[in-house]
Amino acid sequence: MGVFFAQKFQKHNSVLFIIFEHSSQIKMQFLENIKDYFGNARLTSLLAKQNNRKVIFCNLNQAKSIGLIYELKDESDQKRLLNFIKVLKGDFGVRNVKSLAFYNEKEEEFFLQSKLSFNYFLASDLNWRREPLKNECKTFADEQFDILIDLTDEFSIPLRSILLSSNAKFKVGKFNEINQSYYDFMIESETLNFNQFKEEIIRYLTMINAK
Repeated sequence: MGVFFAQKFQKHNSVLFIIFEHSSQIKMQFLENIKDYFGNARLTSLLAKQNNRKVIFCNLNQAKSIGLIYELKDESDQKRLLNFIKVLKGDFGVRNVKSLAFYNEKEEEFFLQSKLSFNYFLASDLNWRREPLKNECKTFADEQFDILIDLTDEFSIPLRSILLSSNAKFKVGKFNEINQSYYDFMIESETLNFNQFKEEIIRYLTMINAK
């Protein structure tokens, strides 16, 4: 009898745990949806201010400063980004190339702790509107890059916030209908991997006739 009761009690506890866990997941998803809502509302507000912005087209061979934004998933993404920085500095002589990466986790991984010149922010660095709070992000946005290149594949509220807040003169990113309001120049990249997209960026930005 005691064993039977214990088994029933254990099963009952298991059911309660599943219900509690499911309820917690629902609450977490609700909070994430709220953050997305206010984050997108903030982006809409920033987009409205872009109408007064003066765009200055720039050829890659003429650029003196370039900013790169990208969402990292792993160490290989970091290596690809650092390689692109090396190409811009070595092959095109751009002295000032800065990057700002978003790693969508609350804690940093070992590869982010390298001594390389590499700025990044985490999910734990965001406010309730998904805007990054780190000083490095504001410093990056304040800089008047000749070209700002968004290398991200997916729509990221934190990086779009940086993009729209940026004082860059010429903003470049991947082509799709949603992105038309965000960039000054878009490059078709639906079937391209990172390296192929990088080559397309170089190809088109060296063809631009800048005044």
